[in-house]
Amino acid sequence: MGALQIVGVHGIRQGSAATTAGLSDSWQTTLDATLSAEPGGGISAVVTVPSYQTVFPRTPTRFVRLGGQEAGALSDDAPIDEEEEAFILRSLAAYAPCAAEDESPESGLTLGEGPLTPRIVRRIQAVDRRMGKGVTGHILWLVREAHAYLRNEETAAAVRAAVAGALAATGARFVVAHSLGSVVFYDMLRRGEATEVTTLVTCGSPLGWLAGRKGIHTEDEPLAVPTGVEWTNLHAAKDFVTGCAGLSRFAAGVTDIEVNNGAFPFCHDVHRYLDKPALASLIAKARTA
Repeated sequence: MGALQIVGVHGIRQGSAATTAGLSDSWQTTLDATLSAEPGGGISAVVTVPSYQTVFPRTPTRFVRLGGQEAGALSDDAPIDEEEEAFILRSLAAYAPCAAEDESPESGLTLGEGPLTPRIVRRIQAVDRRMGKGVTGHILWLVREAHAYLRNEETAAAVRAAVAGALAATGARFVVAHSLGSVVFYDMLRRGEATEVTTLVTCGSPLGWLAGRKGIHTEDEPLAVPTGVEWTNLHAAKDFVTGCAGLSRFAAGVTDIEVNNGAFPFCHDVHRYLDKPALASLIAKARTA
């Protein structure tokens, strides 16, 4: 039996491994080690991770500081309009739903020339009070870039086309989607753009955010994938990108598996998910199906 073909859908901020070859090699190395540790051995899989960096480039950033401590990165040249502000506030509300909007910003927040609005500053501080100082800064860049995907249809279509091309070239029916990649691939499934896929593994997924489903899902309805797709979601208890929870409370038919990836922010790294025995078991099951 030949190697199982897998397509990976990456998140953002991929660093020096942003090419398709670099991403594929990086994921393959970790996956090979994971599969070699699976009881019984003999499992082989080839993973292809199409890069969409060229059509969804990393935006220029600067750092925002809370109390003199580095808290996160925001775009210098992309001011926040009312629509994006509403998206950010609703996304962060998943972490601090009872934040008081009339609080005055605390001292110690350096805004400089950046795009933050007073309401976003208050929400950042509310989330940090609840989740831990500096947490919001680590997730705010993902919130903004998720919004960029959902808002810009031309960019989103180009991202989906890159993934669809890899599926067609490899014939893969098994997909591993990490972080923003889970939003991208869920969007593809809902649009009927990945009809041959039978197994989906999401990991570190922000799909649980109510606002994060804007544009790809009808609110107040459960998330769902097409009949015939087996959906498993790996989530880490300290991965704040996921809201520190699985997707089963939002989704129909998903199987949540909690894994231990260590401390945030490292626990969101894709390799902390790829090295889990649970993923090796899913690959073994798909290969023998």
